[in-house]
Amino acid sequence: MAADRTKLVDRLWRGEAAMEQWTAAVAGGVIHEIADDVIAVSTGYLFGNVTAIRTPDGLVMVDTGSRETAAETLAAIRRWDAGPVHTVIYTHGHIDHIWGARLIDQEADAKGLPRPRIIAHRNVLGRLARYDETHGLNSIVMGRQFNTPGYSFPSDHRRPDEVYDDRLDLTVGDVELSLVHGRGETDDATFVWLPRKRILVSGDFVIWVFPNAGNPRKVQRYAPDWAVALRRMQALGAEILVPGHGPVVSGAARVADMLGDGAAILESLVGQTRDLMNQGRSLDDILHQVRAPRELLAKPYLLPKYDDPEFVVRGIWHLYAGWHDGDPAHLKPAPAAELAAEIAALAGGAETLGRRAEVLAEAGNLRLAVHLIEWAATAAPASRALQRQRQNIYARCVETEPSLIGKALFAVARRDAETRAAP
Repeated sequence: MAADRTKLVDRLWRGEAAMEQWTAAVAGGVIHEIADDVIAVSTGYLFGNVTAIRTPDGLVMVDTGSRETAAETLAAIRRWDAGPVHTVIYTHGHIDHIWGARLIDQEADAKGLPRPRIIAHRNVLGRLARYDETHGLNSIVMGRQFNTPGYSFPSDHRRPDEVYDDRLDLTVGDVELSLVHGRGETDDATFVWLPRKRILVSGDFVIWVFPNAGNPRKVQRYAPDWAVALRRMQALGAEILVPGHGPVVSGAARVADMLGDGAAILESLVGQTRDLMNQGRSLDDILHQVRAPRELLAKPYLLPKYDDPEFVVRGIWHLYAGWHDGDPAHLKPAPAAELAAEIAALAGGAETLGRRAEVLAEAGNLRLAVHLIEWAATAAPASRALQRQRQNIYARCVETEPSLIGKALFAVARRDAETRAAP
């Protein structure tokens, strides 16, 4: 089985297999022995990887698994080593990486052992406080991002016992580890370097798809800093890379390529966007001019299957320029219902807008079709016929959208239209 997974990773690297095949291959929790006394546990692409390191003082774990898979992950580690967990390191505070810490605490309590110390960057504390303050919002956002109605965001997050700022060098037993902070998908991110073993645990700086640097419904991402962190990791000369998601990457050349290509695509987007911003161009102009390099976007580990380069450009704009996009009509906009009613009246009625939206959608101009059908449905909210048209247009959007995030948000709109169209 291990040989089959190695072949599968080679096929993923060459673009001959899909990540769904990897998820199927590691269902239930698979141990990947990457060095003496070091394993990575994978349970599927959508769930964060966990690294375990055996030391004379006990286990060190980098991340702990998600609510959905933490029990499988811990069980897999226990098949490998039954010793106590001495230290847990959070690569960042996202719930698919930290939720399993509570199971480790419970295990220690049941055995009458000390709970592990948990170490993270200082900003994890602020993140978890924000999660508590916006629990309802996070439930809504996550439910829409993954198209899961009724989703409830976890609570009672396990806080770290120790925090650091820029860098923290540790020795646990006879194992040396360096924790290094960088901003990327989050402002609380850590990558972990094992210098003697030449192993790099990147967290979500590397996720086997295009970087998630522009998520439309999440707090600010940091594309420029993400590229810097990837270059710092590339300079280490790691021989093994454990990414936040997806299979372990072995071989110094492959590791360097994955890190360097990820940095290069972000550097390109940041550079293009900043240049146009410095010329005084509007966000609308920039969105329709900036393009990720095709040769990088075609890499099997940089496919835009989760986030989208256009979303990242928006994030870069927001990082440097704030929320206003340069259009004076958007500074203090009219209520959406009033704008829709006025446009519908000028067009000769909401039904006219709806018919034109259908024509545009059939011609493949979904961007414009979405504008028109939203105006039509907002101008005539009681029209079931318009909602059916809206449902059909969003079904087309779901079918053609490559990114998981975009596909899910369009699916939410389609479901809303279906509900409103029902008698």
